[in-house]
Amino acid sequence: MKNVNFFIVALFVFFSSISHIFSQDLEKQEEGNGKWLIKIGTHSINYYPITSPFDGFFLKKNNSFDPTISSLGLEHKIKKNIGLYVDGSVGFVNNNRWDIEDCFFVKLSHGVNLYIFPYHKFDPYVRLGAGYHKFNEYLQRDLRISDTKYFKTNRKDFFVLDGGLGLNFWIVPNLGINVQSTYNQVFAYQSRDYLNFWKHNVGVVLRFGNLKFVENDKYDQNWRNRNRKIINKDRPRIPTPFISEKSEKEKKEEDKICCHKQYQQKEFKDSDNDGVLDKEDLCPNQFGLKKFKGCPDTDFDNIPDHEDKCPNKFGKKENKGCPDIVFSPILFDVGKFGLSHRSLVIINEIAKIMINNLPNSKFYVDGYTDIHGKLFYNKILSLKRANSVFEALVSKGVDPSRIEIRGLVGGKKKGRRVEITIRKFLN
Repeated sequence: MKNVNFFIVALFVFFSSISHIFSQDLEKQEEGNGKWLIKIGTHSINYYPITSPFDGFFLKKNNSFDPTISSLGLEHKIKKNIGLYVDGSVGFVNNNRWDIEDCFFVKLSHGVNLYIFPYHKFDPYVRLGAGYHKFNEYLQRDLRISDTKYFKTNRKDFFVLDGGLGLNFWIVPNLGINVQSTYNQVFAYQSRDYLNFWKHNVGVVLRFGNLKFVENDKYDQNWRNRNRKIINKDRPRIPTPFISEKSEKEKKEEDKICCHKQYQQKEFKDSDNDGVLDKEDLCPNQFGLKKFKGCPDTDFDNIPDHEDKCPNKFGKKENKGCPDIVFSPILFDVGKFGLSHRSLVIINEIAKIMINNLPNSKFYVDGYTDIHGKLFYNKILSLKRANSVFEALVSKGVDPSRIEIRGLVGGKKKGRRVEITIRKFLN
Protein backbone atom coordinates (compact mmCIF):
# COMPACT_ATOMS: atom_id res chain seq x y z
CA MET A 1 0.00 0.00 0.00
CA LYS A 2 2.61 2.49 -1.14
CA ASN A 3 0.58 4.43 -3.74
CA VAL A 4 -2.92 5.16 -4.93
CA ASN A 5 -3.39 1.89 -6.80
CA PHE A 6 -5.05 0.36 -3.75
CA PHE A 7 -7.65 3.11 -3.65
CA ILE A 8 -8.33 2.98 -7.39
CA VAL A 9 -9.08 -0.76 -7.12
CA ALA A 10 -11.15 -0.22 -3.93
CA LEU A 11 -13.12 2.55 -5.62
CA PHE A 12 -13.93 0.32 -8.59
CA VAL A 13 -15.05 -2.59 -6.39
CA PHE A 14 -17.07 -0.34 -4.11
CA PHE A 15 -19.10 1.39 -6.82
CA SER A 16 -19.61 -1.92 -8.61
CA SER A 17 -21.26 -3.18 -5.40
CA ILE A 18 -23.42 -0.04 -5.19
CA SER A 19 -24.67 -0.41 -8.78
CA HIS A 20 -25.56 -4.04 -8.05
CA ILE A 21 -27.59 -2.99 -5.00
CA PHE A 22 -29.42 -0.28 -6.95
CA SER A 23 -30.37 -2.84 -9.61
CA GLN A 24 -32.00 -5.18 -7.10
CA ASP A 25 -35.69 -4.93 -6.23
CA LEU A 26 -35.17 -4.08 -2.56
CA GLU A 27 -37.88 -3.18 -0.09
CA LYS A 28 -38.38 0.59 -0.08
CA GLN A 29 -37.38 2.47 3.07
CA GLU A 30 -40.32 4.37 4.56
CA GLU A 31 -40.34 8.13 4.31
CA GLY A 32 -38.51 9.80 7.24
CA ASN A 33 -37.81 6.49 9.02
CA GLY A 34 -34.28 6.74 10.40
CA LYS A 35 -32.88 8.56 7.36
CA TRP A 36 -30.85 11.13 9.29
CA LEU A 37 -27.94 10.26 11.59
CA ILE A 38 -25.58 12.42 13.64
CA LYS A 39 -22.25 11.11 14.94
CA ILE A 40 -20.39 12.84 17.76
CA GLY A 41 -17.13 11.64 19.28
CA THR A 42 -13.36 11.77 19.54
CA HIS A 43 -10.61 10.60 17.21
CA SER A 44 -7.10 9.12 17.18
CA ILE A 45 -4.55 9.67 14.40
CA ASN A 46 -2.09 6.82 13.71
CA TYR A 47 1.09 7.72 11.81
CA TYR A 48 2.34 4.18 11.21
CA PRO A 49 5.97 3.28 10.37
CA ILE A 50 6.81 3.85 6.71
CA THR A 51 7.68 0.20 6.11
CA SER A 52 4.11 -1.08 6.55
CA PRO A 53 0.68 0.50 7.20
CA PHE A 54 -0.23 -2.39 9.55
CA ASP A 55 3.04 -2.45 11.48
CA GLY A 56 2.37 -1.47 15.11
CA PHE A 57 -1.29 -0.78 14.32
CA PHE A 58 -2.30 -0.95 18.00
CA LEU A 59 0.86 0.56 19.52
CA LYS A 60 0.14 3.56 21.69
CA LYS A 61 3.21 5.48 20.50
CA ASN A 62 1.91 5.48 16.92
CA ASN A 63 -1.55 6.79 17.95
CA SER A 64 -2.25 10.37 18.92
CA PHE A 65 -5.47 10.68 20.92
CA ASP A 66 -7.60 13.80 21.14
CA PRO A 67 -9.80 13.19 24.22
CA THR A 68 -12.15 16.12 23.60
CA ILE A 69 -15.25 16.13 21.37
CA SER A 70 -13.23 16.48 18.19
CA SER A 71 -15.31 14.76 15.47
CA LEU A 72 -18.76 15.53 14.12
CA GLY A 73 -20.61 13.83 11.26
CA LEU A 74 -23.98 14.04 9.51
CA GLU A 75 -25.43 11.29 7.32
CA HIS A 76 -28.52 10.93 5.13
CA LYS A 77 -29.68 7.51 3.97
CA ILE A 78 -30.82 7.55 0.33
CA LYS A 79 -31.52 3.81 0.39
CA LYS A 80 -31.84 1.18 3.08
CA ASN A 81 -28.23 0.08 2.46
CA ILE A 82 -26.67 3.38 1.34
CA GLY A 83 -25.96 6.62 3.19
CA LEU A 84 -24.28 9.86 2.12
CA TYR A 85 -22.16 11.51 4.80
CA VAL A 86 -20.18 14.65 5.59
CA ASP A 87 -17.91 14.85 8.60
CA GLY A 88 -15.03 16.77 10.08
CA SER A 89 -12.31 16.36 12.70
CA VAL A 90 -10.25 19.08 14.36
CA GLY A 91 -7.60 18.79 17.05
CA PHE A 92 -3.96 18.91 18.11
CA VAL A 93 -2.09 15.70 17.35
CA ASN A 94 1.43 14.25 17.56
CA ASN A 95 3.15 12.95 14.43
CA ASN A 96 5.65 10.38 15.68
CA ARG A 97 6.92 9.73 12.18
CA TRP A 98 7.89 13.39 11.61
CA ASP A 99 8.82 13.96 15.28
CA ILE A 100 6.17 16.71 15.69
CA GLU A 101 4.10 17.40 18.84
CA ASP A 102 0.78 19.25 19.37
CA CYS A 103 0.27 20.34 15.79
CA PHE A 104 -3.04 21.69 14.48
CA PHE A 105 -4.82 18.99 12.45
CA VAL A 106 -7.95 19.32 10.24
CA LYS A 107 -9.76 16.79 8.08
CA LEU A 108 -13.06 17.42 6.23
CA SER A 109 -14.57 14.74 4.01
CA HIS A 110 -17.70 13.45 2.35
CA GLY A 111 -18.59 10.14 0.78
CA VAL A 112 -20.72 7.01 0.86
CA ASN A 113 -21.42 4.37 3.54
CA LEU A 114 -22.54 0.93 2.40
CA TYR A 115 -24.49 -0.91 5.12
CA ILE A 116 -24.18 -4.69 5.15
CA PHE A 117 -26.95 -5.61 7.64
CA PRO A 118 -29.30 -2.60 7.92
CA TYR A 119 -31.87 -2.44 10.72
CA HIS A 120 -29.86 -4.76 13.01
CA LYS A 121 -28.46 -3.94 16.43
CA PHE A 122 -24.99 -4.69 15.05
CA ASP A 123 -24.92 -2.41 12.03
CA PRO A 124 -21.55 -2.69 10.19
CA TYR A 125 -20.70 -0.66 7.10
CA VAL A 126 -17.98 -0.03 4.50
CA ARG A 127 -16.89 3.56 3.99
CA LEU A 128 -15.31 5.39 1.06
CA GLY A 129 -14.88 9.11 0.61
CA ALA A 130 -12.71 12.07 -0.28
CA GLY A 131 -12.00 15.47 1.16
CA TYR A 132 -9.56 18.04 2.50
CA HIS A 133 -6.69 17.68 4.98
CA LYS A 134 -4.55 20.31 6.68
CA PHE A 135 -1.41 19.82 8.82
CA ASN A 136 0.52 23.00 9.63
CA GLU A 137 3.93 21.63 10.61
CA TYR A 138 5.05 19.96 7.34
CA LEU A 139 6.60 23.22 6.12
CA GLN A 140 10.39 23.53 6.45
CA ARG A 141 10.75 19.97 7.80
CA ASP A 142 12.55 16.88 6.47
CA LEU A 143 11.40 13.29 6.84
CA ARG A 144 14.30 10.85 6.99
CA ILE A 145 13.50 7.84 4.82
CA SER A 146 16.92 6.13 5.10
CA ASP A 147 20.51 7.01 5.84
CA THR A 148 20.84 8.76 2.48
CA LYS A 149 17.25 9.66 1.56
CA TYR A 150 15.01 12.48 2.84
CA PHE A 151 11.55 13.70 1.91
CA LYS A 152 10.36 17.32 2.14
CA THR A 153 7.15 19.15 1.16
CA ASN A 154 6.34 22.84 0.99
CA ARG A 155 2.56 22.34 1.45
CA LYS A 156 0.20 22.08 4.38
CA ASP A 157 -3.12 21.68 2.53
CA PHE A 158 -3.88 18.38 0.75
CA PHE A 159 -6.54 16.43 -1.09
CA VAL A 160 -7.24 13.11 0.68
CA LEU A 161 -9.00 9.88 -0.28
CA ASP A 162 -10.15 7.60 2.56
CA GLY A 163 -11.73 4.20 3.01
CA GLY A 164 -12.37 1.81 5.84
CA LEU A 165 -14.85 0.01 8.08
CA GLY A 166 -17.27 1.13 10.75
CA LEU A 167 -19.86 -0.28 13.15
CA ASN A 168 -22.96 1.18 14.79
CA PHE A 169 -24.13 -0.73 17.86
CA TRP A 170 -27.69 0.41 18.66
CA ILE A 171 -28.42 0.42 22.39
CA VAL A 172 -31.95 1.70 21.74
CA PRO A 173 -33.51 2.36 18.31
CA ASN A 174 -32.41 6.01 18.25
CA LEU A 175 -29.12 5.90 20.18
CA GLY A 176 -26.01 3.82 19.68
CA ILE A 177 -22.21 3.60 19.91
CA ASN A 178 -20.10 4.20 16.80
CA VAL A 179 -16.55 2.93 16.11
CA GLN A 180 -14.75 3.48 12.83
CA SER A 181 -11.29 3.11 11.23
CA THR A 182 -10.25 4.61 7.89
CA TYR A 183 -7.03 4.64 5.90
CA ASN A 184 -6.25 8.09 4.48
CA GLN A 185 -4.28 8.48 1.25
CA VAL A 186 -2.80 12.00 1.10
CA PHE A 187 -2.02 13.27 -2.41
CA ALA A 188 1.23 15.24 -2.75
CA TYR A 189 3.90 15.25 -5.45
CA GLN A 190 6.36 12.32 -4.97
CA SER A 191 5.03 11.73 -1.46
CA ARG A 192 4.27 8.03 -1.94
CA ASP A 193 2.72 7.18 1.49
CA TYR A 194 4.96 9.40 3.61
CA LEU A 195 2.01 11.63 4.57
CA ASN A 196 -0.63 8.90 4.88
CA PHE A 197 -2.26 8.02 8.20
CA TRP A 198 -4.96 5.95 9.90
CA LYS A 199 -7.86 7.72 11.57
CA HIS A 200 -9.90 5.97 14.28
CA ASN A 201 -13.18 7.33 15.67
CA VAL A 202 -15.28 6.40 18.69
CA GLY A 203 -18.43 8.15 19.91
CA VAL A 204 -22.22 8.11 19.92
CA VAL A 205 -24.62 8.01 17.00
CA LEU A 206 -28.13 9.48 17.04
CA ARG A 207 -30.83 8.46 14.59
CA PHE A 208 -34.05 10.46 14.00
CA GLY A 209 -37.46 8.90 13.43
CA ASN A 210 -40.23 7.04 15.25
CA LEU A 211 -38.36 3.74 15.45
CA LYS A 212 -39.03 0.60 17.47
CA PHE A 213 -37.33 -2.73 18.06
CA VAL A 214 -39.38 -5.31 16.17
CA GLU A 215 -38.92 -8.91 15.08
CA ASN A 216 -35.64 -9.96 13.46
CA ASP A 217 -33.91 -7.00 15.16
CA LYS A 218 -35.38 -4.52 12.65
CA TYR A 219 -36.28 -0.93 13.41
CA ASP A 220 -38.84 -0.55 10.60
CA GLN A 221 -41.84 1.17 12.20
CA ASN A 222 -44.22 0.02 9.45
CA TRP A 223 -43.01 -3.61 9.33
CA ARG A 224 -46.13 -5.03 11.01
CA ASN A 225 -48.44 -2.80 8.98
CA ARG A 226 -46.97 -4.02 5.70
CA ASN A 227 -47.33 -7.68 6.75
CA ARG A 228 -50.89 -7.01 7.85
CA LYS A 229 -51.69 -5.59 4.42
CA ILE A 230 -50.26 -8.68 2.71
CA ILE A 231 -52.32 -11.01 4.95
CA ASN A 232 -55.51 -9.01 4.36
CA LYS A 233 -54.84 -9.01 0.63
CA ASP A 234 -54.65 -12.83 0.47
CA ARG A 235 -57.53 -13.47 2.88
CA PRO A 236 -60.77 -14.48 1.11
CA ARG A 237 -63.67 -12.09 1.48
CA ILE A 238 -66.74 -13.35 3.33
CA PRO A 239 -69.99 -12.17 1.74
CA THR A 240 -72.23 -10.02 3.93
CA PRO A 241 -75.56 -11.75 4.68
CA PHE A 242 -78.69 -10.15 3.24
CA ILE A 243 -80.75 -8.27 5.83
CA SER A 244 -84.25 -7.25 4.87
CA GLU A 245 -85.32 -3.69 5.61
CA LYS A 246 -88.08 -3.07 8.14
CA SER A 247 -91.33 -1.51 7.09
CA GLU A 248 -92.13 2.09 7.99
CA LYS A 249 -94.86 0.91 10.36
CA GLU A 250 -92.48 -1.35 12.26
CA LYS A 251 -89.95 1.49 12.55
CA LYS A 252 -92.59 3.86 13.95
CA GLU A 253 -93.69 1.28 16.52
CA GLU A 254 -90.09 0.74 17.62
CA ASP A 255 -89.54 4.52 17.91
CA LYS A 256 -92.64 4.85 20.09
CA ILE A 257 -91.49 2.03 22.39
CA CYS A 258 -87.96 3.51 22.58
CA CYS A 259 -89.23 7.02 23.35
CA HIS A 260 -91.63 5.70 25.98
CA LYS A 261 -88.82 3.80 27.70
CA GLN A 262 -86.60 6.90 27.65
CA TYR A 263 -89.45 9.01 29.07
CA GLN A 264 -90.03 6.48 31.86
CA GLN A 265 -86.35 6.30 32.67
CA LYS A 266 -86.13 10.10 32.84
CA GLU A 267 -89.40 10.54 34.73
CA PHE A 268 -88.52 8.05 37.51
CA LYS A 269 -84.77 8.56 37.64
CA ASP A 270 -83.08 8.91 41.05
CA SER A 271 -79.36 9.41 40.37
CA ASP A 272 -78.19 9.55 44.02
CA ASN A 273 -80.61 6.85 45.32
CA ASP A 274 -81.83 9.02 48.20
CA GLY A 275 -85.54 8.34 47.58
CA VAL A 276 -86.11 11.77 45.96
CA LEU A 277 -86.62 11.72 42.16
CA ASP A 278 -84.24 13.88 40.11
CA LYS A 279 -87.09 16.09 38.87
CA GLU A 280 -87.82 17.08 42.50
CA ASP A 281 -84.28 16.81 43.89
CA LEU A 282 -82.46 20.13 44.48
CA CYS A 283 -79.21 18.16 44.87
CA PRO A 284 -79.62 15.27 42.37
CA ASN A 285 -75.98 14.15 42.57
CA GLN A 286 -75.74 14.14 46.42
CA PHE A 287 -77.42 11.71 48.81
CA GLY A 288 -79.75 13.87 50.90
CA LEU A 289 -82.89 14.05 53.03
CA LYS A 290 -86.52 14.32 51.88
CA LYS A 291 -87.24 17.22 54.24
CA PHE A 292 -84.51 19.24 52.48
CA LYS A 293 -85.70 18.15 48.98
CA GLY A 294 -82.83 15.75 48.49
CA CYS A 295 -80.01 17.93 49.86
CA PRO A 296 -77.66 16.73 52.64
CA ASP A 297 -77.12 18.18 56.13
CA THR A 298 -73.57 17.10 56.98
CA ASP A 299 -73.32 18.63 60.48
CA PHE A 300 -76.93 17.71 61.51
CA ASP A 301 -77.74 21.27 62.59
CA ASN A 302 -81.06 21.16 60.70
CA ILE A 303 -79.74 23.54 58.06
CA PRO A 304 -79.09 21.98 54.58
CA ASP A 305 -75.54 22.26 53.31
CA HIS A 306 -76.41 24.54 50.38
CA GLU A 307 -77.78 27.12 52.87
CA ASP A 308 -75.22 26.45 55.60
CA LYS A 309 -72.24 28.84 55.73
CA CYS A 310 -70.43 26.34 58.00
CA PRO A 311 -71.64 22.95 56.62
CA ASN A 312 -69.09 20.93 58.66
CA LYS A 313 -69.78 22.64 62.04
CA PHE A 314 -72.95 22.47 64.15
CA GLY A 315 -74.33 26.00 64.26
CA LYS A 316 -77.32 28.26 64.70
CA LYS A 317 -79.86 29.60 62.21
CA GLU A 318 -79.20 33.18 63.33
CA ASN A 319 -75.53 32.60 62.47
CA LYS A 320 -76.49 30.97 59.12
CA GLY A 321 -75.36 27.57 60.33
CA CYS A 322 -72.16 28.70 62.03
CA PRO A 323 -71.47 28.34 65.77
CA ASP A 324 -71.05 31.29 68.15
CA ILE A 325 -67.58 32.70 68.06
CA VAL A 326 -66.13 33.82 71.39
CA PHE A 327 -62.94 35.86 71.31
CA SER A 328 -60.46 35.87 74.21
CA PRO A 329 -60.51 39.13 76.22
CA ILE A 330 -57.56 41.55 76.13
CA LEU A 331 -56.50 42.42 79.70
CA PHE A 332 -54.85 45.62 81.03
CA ASP A 333 -52.96 46.71 84.13
CA VAL A 334 -54.50 49.18 86.61
CA GLY A 335 -54.91 52.62 85.03
CA LYS A 336 -53.16 51.50 81.78
CA PHE A 337 -54.36 51.31 78.15
CA GLY A 338 -51.14 50.13 76.48
CA LEU A 339 -51.01 46.64 74.91
CA SER A 340 -48.70 43.93 76.24
CA HIS A 341 -46.91 41.33 74.04
CA ARG A 342 -49.47 38.67 75.01
CA SER A 343 -52.32 41.04 74.09
CA LEU A 344 -50.79 41.62 70.64
CA VAL A 345 -50.59 37.84 70.04
CA ILE A 346 -54.32 37.48 70.91
CA ILE A 347 -55.25 40.44 68.66
CA ASN A 348 -53.27 38.95 65.77
CA GLU A 349 -55.28 35.70 65.99
CA ILE A 350 -58.59 37.61 66.24
CA ALA A 351 -57.68 39.67 63.15
CA LYS A 352 -57.05 36.48 61.12
CA ILE A 353 -60.51 35.14 62.08
CA MET A 354 -62.16 38.46 61.19
CA ILE A 355 -60.48 38.57 57.77
CA ASN A 356 -60.52 34.88 56.76
CA ASN A 357 -63.54 33.35 58.55
CA LEU A 358 -65.87 36.33 58.97
CA PRO A 359 -64.96 38.63 56.08
CA ASN A 360 -68.30 40.49 56.01
CA SER A 361 -69.37 40.51 59.68
CA LYS A 362 -69.31 43.63 61.90
CA PHE A 363 -68.01 43.82 65.48
CA TYR A 364 -68.19 45.67 68.77
CA VAL A 365 -64.93 46.48 70.56
CA ASP A 366 -65.96 47.19 74.15
CA GLY A 367 -63.53 48.72 76.67
CA TYR A 368 -64.05 48.13 80.41
CA THR A 369 -62.69 49.48 83.69
CA ASP A 370 -63.26 48.35 87.26
CA ILE A 371 -65.59 50.18 89.68
CA HIS A 372 -62.77 52.07 91.43
CA GLY A 373 -62.14 55.69 90.61
CA LYS A 374 -64.31 58.45 89.23
CA LEU A 375 -66.92 57.55 86.59
CA PHE A 376 -65.76 60.28 84.16
CA TYR A 377 -62.14 59.12 84.37
CA ASN A 378 -63.16 55.45 83.96
CA LYS A 379 -65.24 56.31 80.88
CA ILE A 380 -62.24 57.97 79.18
CA LEU A 381 -59.91 55.08 80.18
CA SER A 382 -62.30 52.43 78.82
CA LEU A 383 -62.49 54.29 75.46
CA LYS A 384 -58.69 54.52 75.32
CA ARG A 385 -58.41 50.77 75.89
CA ALA A 386 -60.99 50.03 73.18
CA ASN A 387 -59.23 52.43 70.81
CA SER A 388 -55.84 50.72 71.42
CA VAL A 389 -57.34 47.37 70.35
CA PHE A 390 -59.13 49.04 67.41
CA GLU A 391 -55.88 50.52 66.07
CA ALA A 392 -54.08 47.18 66.47
CA LEU A 393 -56.81 45.36 64.49
CA VAL A 394 -56.71 47.96 61.70
CA SER A 395 -52.90 47.63 61.51
CA LYS A 396 -53.43 43.89 60.90
CA GLY A 397 -55.66 44.59 57.88
CA VAL A 398 -59.18 44.67 59.34
CA ASP A 399 -61.48 47.20 57.65
CA PRO A 400 -62.18 49.96 60.26
CA SER A 401 -65.74 50.40 58.95
CA ARG A 402 -66.56 46.95 60.33
CA ILE A 403 -65.71 47.94 63.93
CA GLU A 404 -67.60 50.05 66.45
CA ILE A 405 -65.82 50.97 69.73
CA ARG A 406 -67.60 51.54 73.04
CA GLY A 407 -66.41 52.58 76.53
CA LEU A 408 -68.11 50.78 79.44
CA VAL A 409 -67.64 50.38 83.17
CA GLY A 410 -67.55 46.68 84.00
CA GLY A 411 -67.86 46.34 87.73
CA LYS A 412 -66.51 43.33 89.57
CA LYS A 413 -66.93 40.68 86.81
CA LYS A 414 -65.70 42.76 83.87
CA GLY A 415 -62.88 45.08 84.75
CA ARG A 416 -59.68 46.31 83.08
CA ARG A 417 -60.31 44.49 79.77
CA VAL A 418 -61.52 44.80 76.16
CA GLU A 419 -64.02 42.31 74.71
CA ILE A 420 -64.82 41.81 71.01
CA THR A 421 -68.27 40.54 70.02
CA ILE A 422 -70.13 40.08 66.76
CA ARG A 423 -72.47 42.99 66.07
CA LYS A 424 -73.85 41.64 62.78
CA PHE A 425 -73.12 38.13 61.50
CA LEU A 426 -72.57 38.17 57.70
CA ASN A 427 -70.22 35.35 56.85
